[in-house]
Amino acid sequence: MSTRRVFLSGAVAAAVGAALAACTEVEQDLPTPSAIATPSAHPALTADKLTTILERIQTGLNAADADKSPDSLVGYLTGPAARVRAEEYAIAQATGDDKFVHTFITTSQAGVAGLTTDFPRTALVVTEPAAEGEAPYLLILTQDDARNPYQMWGWARLSGQSQVPTTSTTVVGSESVSADATGLVATPQEVLDAYIDALNNPTGENGTAFADDTLRQRIAAERAVDLGGMGTATVTATAGSDGFKGLRTTANGALVMTTLTFSTVYRNTVARSTITVGGTVAKMLGGNASVVGTVTVTYDAMVVFSIPPAAEGGQSTVIGLDLVPSKAERDDSQAPTG
Repeated sequence: MSTRRVFLSGAVAAAVGAALAACTEVEQDLPTPSAIATPSAHPALTADKLTTILERIQTGLNAADADKSPDSLVGYLTGPAARVRAEEYAIAQATGDDKFVHTFITTSQAGVAGLTTDFPRTALVVTEPAAEGEAPYLLILTQDDARNPYQMWGWARLSGQSQVPTTSTTVVGSESVSADATGLVATPQEVLDAYIDALNNPTGENGTAFADDTLRQRIAAERAVDLGGMGTATVTATAGSDGFKGLRTTANGALVMTTLTFSTVYRNTVARSTITVGGTVAKMLGGNASVVGTVTVTYDAMVVFSIPPAAEGGQSTVIGLDLVPSKAERDDSQAPTG
């Protein structure tokens, strides 16, 4: 990254009046301060520097994955990426199944850095597939200040049917996008709020506006679990608290990553009946699969929205997602009586 220098030039002129007479006043021209140039926004990374950053993150991630050590993620992953990876390690250890530690590579097939004069800084990368037939991932990198390196803030597996809008190259850069960014069909915060409503009310206005996606399918499947008339399964989605990271597209739309959670509550409604949960949830509960009162399973998700520009119109869509079951809790005090 080149260093931008601003040279301030100012002539310090002092007119020394000639002593024409002993009592003549000397008029002095005071120096006029020069205007300080305002630095213009520029791409925060070159392509070579982005490659070096991604290689460093890959090395650190591989080492942490080998030991399933959240502490080893420090300096490489931050924000929701660090939290979700730690949750993946926990469930992999609880179930004895490494499939929950999602595998991807940081090798870039396309990348762009945010235009900025300050911190924090953002970069967006679409990776090469980890193997033939695998989907690429979208990564968000962030640098909080000059003392800290770029770290991975989030990742999402791109849907095979997704159309990823074109972004600028690292040479040109793209404008960073915040929660209240304008010039879009809706702000990122409004899009997330509408999507949460779609998840919670699939037949409502927002539910019918958003296209179907893998998360909506997953939640629909959770709601449809057959408990044999002895219980209920309810699902509630909630917006995350991690904020938003993203960049403008060349069409002046936006690619934005954020987080959400959803919880599935299995409730026993018939006294002295037996309901059991299986597989992963049972292992997360320490092997006790019985739903005596309630069992609540919470999932942590990172989501990427493609938001069209206001000038074009259209509907925001989910183009990438990754989720992990983060915890399972039981409350036997909610057991039905009778």
